[in-house]
Amino acid sequence: MRVPLTTADLLRAARRLFDEGRPAEALRPASAALATVDGDSPRAAIIHVALSEIHERLSRYDDAERHAREAVRLATGRSRIHALAALAVVERVRGHYDRAEERYREALGLATDEKAALLCGLGVVYKDARRHDDAETAYRQALDLIGPDEPAAASVWHNLGGLDHARGRYAEGEPHARRSVALRERALGPDHPTVAADRAALASLLAGQRRFDEATTLYEQALDVFERVYPPDHYDFAVTYNDLGVVLAAQGRTARARDLYEKALAIKRRLLGPDHPDTARTVRNLAALR
Repeated sequence: MRVPLTTADLLRAARRLFDEGRPAEALRPASAALATVDGDSPRAAIIHVALSEIHERLSRYDDAERHAREAVRLATGRSRIHALAALAVVERVRGHYDRAEERYREALGLATDEKAALLCGLGVVYKDARRHDDAETAYRQALDLIGPDEPAAASVWHNLGGLDHARGRYAEGEPHARRSVALRERALGPDHPTVAADRAALASLLAGQRRFDEATTLYEQALDVFERVYPPDHYDFAVTYNDLGVVLAAQGRTARARDLYEKALAIKRRLLGPDHPDTARTVRNLAALR
């Protein structure tokens, strides 16, 4: 006779699958875990956080926000830190930067061990809001807390590279991006989707230096991993299609670039809406071809 899985068993299974880069598979045990607890209990808040993170990774932002808001409503003690962070991520993606900053600030006021991850998330908010100096300060504070060669520092190096890209400092950002790839690949293996995202970030910095062949290879490697893990309307596809389109357009390969821009635009309009700055970026890229 099979012994039923406990809530803890189901959550552990969901976390393992999520950490392995298999968020679609993580959804089932996490949803099953929620069904085992009182829906209005603080324990349910922890499961709502997990479900929000899974849906966000799958680019299902409405579901991610719904679970994050429920987690914030129910959470007490330290679980409130994670609930606030989950909601901040969704609000940043939607372009609500002031709200996202407020959530991170509240979480940082409660945090001890979680401060580095929260500072890194806050830095992304600042970068997206074009507050580049504030972003660098947050990233450097996170790096000081983690240590530069720890596996967890990969996210900070990734984001420092992204910040240099936003500033147009492509050569300066390349070593940061390479460090991120090396640390994360060592920890997760070469076929993990987060490593693929690191490679795509490195490709953007190489493209900025007009090293188009190297960039194209890395973008294609990233897309190959995404195709094996994510649904076809995942946000990482939209970003990579757009960025690879930029490389191809710069080489005069306009027909292929147009195809990629159109794919990126369809995903961004569905996930982010027509007025989001990232959607507008792809609209401008597509218009420049015509």
